[in-house]
Order: sequence, then structure tokens, then C-alpha cells
Amino acid sequence: MSLEAETIPENTTVSILLIRLRISGNPVEEGPTPRSFHSMAADENHVYVFGGVGGKERLKTLDAYNIADQKWVQCATPGESVSIRGGASLEVVQGKVWVVYGFNGCEIDDVHYYDPVKNKWTQVQTFGEKPSARSVFASAVVGKHIVIFGGEIAMDPQAHVGSGQLMDGTFALDTVTLKWERLDKFGGEEEETKNGTRNPFGSHKKKKKEEKQETPAIRGWAASTCATINGKKGLLMHGGKAQTNDRFDDLFYYEFNSA
Repeated sequence: MSLEAETIPENTTVSILLIRLRISGNPVEEGPTPRSFHSMAADENHVYVFGGVGGKERLKTLDAYNIADQKWVQCATPGESVSIRGGASLEVVQGKVWVVYGFNGCEIDDVHYYDPVKNKWTQVQTFGEKPSARSVFASAVVGKHIVIFGGEIAMDPQAHVGSGQLMDGTFALDTVTLKWERLDKFGGEEEETKNGTRNPFGSHKKKKKEEKQETPAIRGWAASTCATINGKKGLLMHGGKAQTNDRFDDLFYYEFNSA
């Protein structure tokens, strides 16, 4: 990648430095085909683009942009177990690229990962407190976990014009054990489970009874990322579409420990 900097003329009231990011190297036609409704993730060396909707059909290709070499490479084509889709979660966890859920004409609940070293796709069978099939949910990675919130569980008859049927709920997928866990309290109070062990999600001390813990309303289509606040990582989520088809402007942070 190359950076081009532009400076606003001195006679402008406020001088602002603008940074324009331009992908150089290979021509655009050698990278991903034009699309929307796709997913993107990155690690230290690559930017990954998966799926989405092209000009005529949904897609399931995974393309990787090598930041150092400034070149696009199309990864191995997924097999039949990976359906064309948009609105999936794409996350890089411990060297593997994970595709979680999405929409292929219906909401789906399968999970796959791509191994860049072997150039191979694998479908995994998850268990536990699994979230229902959904797409366009908030997601982030903390340690070995993929944490998600909300999403759409049924498309609106008016497609993107309508609100669709949306859902709340915070879930975490352990990418080692493949177990889902429902995280009941937003904000991460550390609680004991039935067997006396500690819930690994949440490092806040117990709040006073008079302090009410606020949770996000049902939503989909929110922007999200992993964030570090006060030295601890979690899911940061902004905005989204409400069940009333209005839009949110709030900001929520879910802090938890990834064992």
C-alpha cells in the first residue's frame, strides 16, 4: 500500500492533514470482483475479503491482499459445504480465517474456517448455547473467542427497505472447543456457574444493587470491532437498525476475559 498526503491550503480556516490510502501494485481487475454486502478482516500481513453480492449473484470467494507484496491472491475455492452468502462474520483467529453464519437467501447457522498455510477450507460442527441462524450481526475477536451480538433472523419482505426480524443476545464461540456460550449480562459481570467455576467472560466487579446495567436494544446491521479499553479487550458496537426500522446512534462496549 502507498500513502499520499494532502494539506489544506494555508488560507483555510483550519489546516487539516488528509491521508489518502491507495492500493498500488496489481491492477484492480486482479483483486476481488465488484461487490457489496461482503465481509472483511485482517491480520498483521493480509487483508481478507469474503463473499457478498456481485452484479448478478451472491459470492463465496475469499481473496487475500498481501500488504508487504502489494498483491491480491484468490484463496482456495470453498467446497459445496460453503454456500454463497453475504452478511457473514469474517474473523481471523490464531492464524485461521473464520466464516460465521450469514445469508444465502435464508438466514444460515454454519461455521467454517480457512487455513492459509494448507490453503484448505474446513466446516466445523459447533455445540452448546448456539445462536439461531442470522446475519448482519456485530462481531469481534478476543483471544480464541468470536463474540457476536444481535443480527437479522428473518429477511423483510421489502428486503433492505424494511427492518426484517431482528434479535438481541450476546454469544461467544470458543474456536478451540467449538462451544457456544450465551453471555447473559452486557458489561461483563464475573459470575459463578452452576458447577462453581468462574465465567471467563467479564472482569468487572459486582455492581451495587442500585446501579442498573444497561443492555443494547434488539438490532442488526451495527458497526463493530474489537477494542481495548483500560487495558482490556472486548466488542465495541455502534449504531444499527432497530426493529422499528429506525437507526441507533448509541455506542456499547462488552468487556470480557478470553481464557
